[in-house]
Amino acid sequence: MYVIHVTEAELETARHALRAYLSAFGHDEAETVGEIRRVIAKLDSAQMDGEDPRISA
Repeated sequence: MYVIHVTEAELETARHALRAYLSAFGHDEAETVGEIRRVIAKLDSAQMDGEDPRISA
């Protein structure tokens, strides 16, 4: 498991990018779709850790 620190803007950018990728290209690759959905779920559940947002991936 990895931990990264991102700003709120970076977190939103990652969410939007993955959702855009999923809607544009992910329909034919079931494994890729599953991975992207899991990452989006983790991004959506990210919580603040002190001053910096923290995501465990």
